[in-house]
Amino acid sequence: MTGKLRELITWELQENWAFPVLELILAITIVQVLPIVSIRREDSALLNNVSRPLWGSMVFVFAISVAVVFGRGFGEAVEKRKLVVLLSYPVSRVRVFAAKFLANLLAMLCVFGSVLFVEGVSLFMFEPSTTWWISGGTWVMELSLAPIIWVLMFLSLFLVVFFTSSLMTFLALAVKRFGLSVLIFLVYVFGMEYWMGTAGNRVPEAYLSLNLGPSSIVRYLTAWYVNTFTDNFMGTGEVTLGFFLTALCYLLVGGLVFLLASLVLMWRIDFD
Repeated sequence: MTGKLRELITWELQENWAFPVLELILAITIVQVLPIVSIRREDSALLNNVSRPLWGSMVFVFAISVAVVFGRGFGEAVEKRKLVVLLSYPVSRVRVFAAKFLANLLAMLCVFGSVLFVEGVSLFMFEPSTTWWISGGTWVMELSLAPIIWVLMFLSLFLVVFFTSSLMTFLALAVKRFGLSVLIFLVYVFGMEYWMGTAGNRVPEAYLSLNLGPSSIVRYLTAWYVNTFTDNFMGTGEVTLGFFLTALCYLLVGGLVFLLASLVLMWRIDFD
């Protein structure tokens, strides 16, 4: 990472994450996820179903946080001509775009990753990786699923943050307005959640949801891990391969498409 890029990232963090943005995001996130810590460790369905309630409570936080942070970083920067001033210095548009996007993306991942880490601790997901039990007078070792599920939840966290960040960046640069881009983004996200919620979980379209999609990725990959690397068998329930690929491609490929489109807009945008 070059010195100019580091300086731009530092400037973006100071500009976009100053009080009260970081404090508000953390406060709202804590309030949203507090009910989940009441799940008991002895709940037999905990390790299989912990991802679903987490994402169900976090969609609102993700949507609001991404809308505000990336709307300010790009939409407001264009609207108030901050980018014009910044580009008057000897820096390229690509470098400015990379600094803004990376700074806000990494900050979002750190904030929500920290919350997910604390959530994992509170839900006893860091229980010992092996358990022992007696079968026919013989001690048998059984691997715990907690570590792999925790890793997969971080993967799904990255996919959701990446997709929503790329989408909001594209909208902010496309309309060049903070308020309008936020409105379009929130209408799209919550509209999709409502529509997917009415579709049921037995059609591929339902897995375009930011709630059902990430949890289905965790469940399917957990079952694949169990069936591939252990002698046990775990079903995926209603999550078929097609549903899993629908969710994965929507978040990953969709995020890449919006990111590339945003880069093209940044390269060609007229600030006048």
